[in-house]
Amino acid sequence: TIQMYRFRFSPIKPDDIKKYMRKIAAQEKLEITPDGLETLIFISRGDLRKAINVLQVGASVNNKITADLLYEISATAKPEDVKALIDTALTGNFMAARNQLYDLLIKYGLSGEDIIKQLHQAIFDLAISDESKVKLIEKTGETEFRLIEGSNAHIQLEALLAQFALEGGKLR
Repeated sequence: TIQMYRFRFSPIKPDDIKKYMRKIAAQEKLEITPDGLETLIFISRGDLRKAINVLQVGASVNNKITADLLYEISATAKPEDVKALIDTALTGNFMAARNQLYDLLIKYGLSGEDIIKQLHQAIFDLAISDESKVKLIEKTGETEFRLIEGSNAHIQLEALLAQFALEGGKLR
């Protein structure tokens, strides 16, 4: 029998990823804008392989690597768009948040799991109490579980936005 081992590596420091990306860009005669470099850091989350893959896909589209290009090709929404979605839901404007959600899903080609990961990450940066963050993280985790189990992504994401709106009502 063949045994498989899963190796886990520590995330690479952002400065080291930048150094590698600049080196690759120079060798491949690519222009990476400063915001493009920061976006590679954000998208890769310390995974150099992912950063290289995203850069490679970007280079196949254009020799100028910008943040907009990288978000477009990587199925990653801009953090400010995700924050705007959460803020809208927390104000209780459920229908507007729902529309923003569908705009994100279509514009960036996100799956339910993709948007859940970004919502999860964005919750930590919200200017709300730790208690509210805990509730939102709990609901986000429940939604992710349901999605993995095969539930309808649109229904589950709408239910999550409804929970955000309810929690936001307690904050007002």
